[in-house]
Amino acid sequence: MKTSAFYFFLFFVPFFLGAQTRKMTAAEVTTFQQKLKKVAEVKSLSADFVQYKHVSFMKKPVESAGKVYVKQPNKLSWAYVSPFQYKMVFRDGKVFINDQGNKKTLDIGNSKQFEKISTLISSSMKGGGYDEKEFAVSYFKKGNADLVKLIPKLNDAKKYVKEIELLFSTKDGQVEEVKLIEPSNDYTRFVLTNRKINTGIEDAVFNL
Repeated sequence: MKTSAFYFFLFFVPFFLGAQTRKMTAAEVTTFQQKLKKVAEVKSLSADFVQYKHVSFMKKPVESAGKVYVKQPNKLSWAYVSPFQYKMVFRDGKVFINDQGNKKTLDIGNSKQFEKISTLISSSMKGGGYDEKEFAVSYFKKGNADLVKLIPKLNDAKKYVKEIELLFSTKDGQVEEVKLIEPSNDYTRFVLTNRKINTGIEDAVFNL
């Protein structure tokens, strides 16, 4: 699978029908942001994910699955295991890619785009920390769950991303679904399950 780092961002950085959606009140936003501060204190997190890629010319979404790991302060592993194998690791200021045995390394420091991708991925998994200079951020209630919508402000990002929606679990405050909408209105939805917090993750997970 030939995938650039920014194309991967489109897949990462995923909704639901039925529940009523409304804007949060100012008091609800404050309460939610306080909850996010506690979530941001998480030292490690792992989860299974299923990705649903919705394309206008296809009747059914394309499904793939894998595992994601986050370890503070700056390690992240995102690995597809089905129906193909593809792994991307962010650590030590670099991006390490294993595309079905084809390995390469990219230097984040030489690209502001890669740096932003890494920051957004880690922030999403931790539950917050979005730069409001780069995103217009709005907060909603979807049923009992918390929903955050991010709309890019920068022209470079707008070429690839129309909107990002993050649904947070009412149980532990972690992101449980991510929806990324492209300018074409095609979108990718991620569902995270089996989340484990602060259980300890071996450093070997962040090797290719």
